[in-house]
Amino acid sequence: MMYQMPFDWITRHTSGVVRQGLPFEKVMEASLIDLRHGDNRDLVRPAQFLLLCMNTALGVNDAAHGLARSRIDPAYTALGLRVAIGSATLEDAILAVARLYRAAAGAVQIELKARHDSAILSIRADSVRDADAIVLEDTYLSWIFMHCMYFLGSRMPVAVVSTRDPFHFNLGGRHFAIGAPLRFGAVTSMQFPRVLLGRRGLSRAGANPHWDCFRLWLDFIEHGDAAPAMDRYLTARGHLHLDDFAERACRSASTIRRRLRGDGGFRRSRSHALAAAAVRKLRYSDDSVDSIAAELGYSDARSLRRFLKTATGATPQQIRASGVVADSDDTEVRRRLQAIGLAMAS
Repeated sequence: MMYQMPFDWITRHTSGVVRQGLPFEKVMEASLIDLRHGDNRDLVRPAQFLLLCMNTALGVNDAAHGLARSRIDPAYTALGLRVAIGSATLEDAILAVARLYRAAAGAVQIELKARHDSAILSIRADSVRDADAIVLEDTYLSWIFMHCMYFLGSRMPVAVVSTRDPFHFNLGGRHFAIGAPLRFGAVTSMQFPRVLLGRRGLSRAGANPHWDCFRLWLDFIEHGDAAPAMDRYLTARGHLHLDDFAERACRSASTIRRRLRGDGGFRRSRSHALAAAAVRKLRYSDDSVDSIAAELGYSDARSLRRFLKTATGATPQQIRASGVVADSDDTEVRRRLQAIGLAMAS
C-alpha cells in the first residue's frame, strides 16, 4: 500500500502559506518535490508530503499551515507526541492531545466518542474559509492517526474514515494516510474498534520523537500490513510472545504461525526482528549501545554485540558508522525529516 498525492491536493494544502507570502516554488524545492507538468500528472510520495507539511508549518511558524483563524505554535507537535507517549492508555493519550490543542488556540478541536463496539475520533477546524477547514481537518486527522500509531508502536486498525471534502482524491478508495475506506460525510472522522481505547502503549519517547513517529508511519504507508513488521511490536526489554504479536497485528495466532512458517517460524522471525530493531536504533538514534541492549532485553552491551555480529556480520559501531539507509527512494527526504525532528525536539 502506497498512495501518492496529486498536484491539486498539494496546492490546496499550501494555499494558506502562499497567501502569507511563502513562495510556492520555495516550499516545493525545500520538500524535494520536482513538479514537471504543473497538473495532476505530478504525483507526490508520502515522505515528500510529510516533509512538505513540516516545511509549511515551520515556514510561517504555524502548525495550522495558515489555514485556520488562529495559529498553532509548531512546538505543540513535539509536545503532543510526548504527551501521548506519556499516557497510560490510548484513550488517555487521545484525550490528553485533545486538551493540549484546545488550550493551544482553538484552531483545531479533537473529539472522542464511544458507541457500542466502536470509537469515533472527529476533527473540527476553525477557519475563515470552509475549504481551508476541510483541508486542515484531513491533515490533523492524519496527524492524530500517526500519534495513535506512535503510542501503540504498531499499525492501528481503522474501519472507516469520513471526510467533508467532496473532492478528496481518495473518495471511493482508501485514505492515503490511514489506509481505511474513505467516505463522504458531515464530519471529518475515523472509526476504530472501541477495545483499542484501553490498550497500553509499547513505545517510549526517545531523543527524536518526531522521527520515530514519522518512520513508523512511513513504513506502514509504504509497505502496508501485508507482512507485519515484528520489530515494531517488541515490548519493553525485547519480550514478544506469539499470542501478543497476533493480538497487536490483529490476526489469529494460527494465521501468524502459518505466514511465518516459510521464514523459519516464530522464534527465527523474532530473532530477525530483534536484529532489525537494534539496527534501527543504532542508525536512527543517539542512544548508547548499553541502553539499547537493556531496552531489547540483553544482560549487557557485550551480549548485544555478540548477537549482532552473528546476525548481521557487523558490530554496533560499524552499523552506526554506515549511516541512515532508507527502505525506499526517499533517502534524502528521510534525512531531512530526521534533521527537522531532532531540531524540533531540542
